[in-house]
Amino acid sequence: MAQASDYMEEAVLTGLLGGTAITLSSGKPYIGLLTSAPTDSSSGTECTGGAYARVQVGGTDQGDFSVSSTGSATNSAEFRWDDANDNWGDISHVALYDAPTSGNILLYGSLTSPVSIQQGDIFKIPASGFTIQMD
Repeated sequence: MAQASDYMEEAVLTGLLGGTAITLSSGKPYIGLLTSAPTDSSSGTECTGGAYARVQVGGTDQGDFSVSSTGSATNSAEFRWDDANDNWGDISHVALYDAPTSGNILLYGSLTSPVSIQQGDIFKIPASGFTIQMD
């Protein structure tokens, strides 16, 4: 994952410099799937419909991240979305959000190659398949 949103950059700087600390109302972020690229200041296009919902990091039957001392974090177990009840399109990006719906993009990045999710498909990110690098 390569980019922090403007929202996240401001939250980190504000928290670091004595302002309001970063907190997530749900405790851990949610992963969303996108069919077009977000930018630091725009949200891209998130999947909708067909039983699509963001998955919570560390949620029921979901993976979590292990943080290393080298400035990176990698998922320790699989992240799995429900079966698509409709076509979700070509997933090209993933993003971490601060809420299960709406909310703010925190971090985002592109997949190695887009994945077409059709009705009946299941999108998964395998263990060690999602790394966030800070440098």
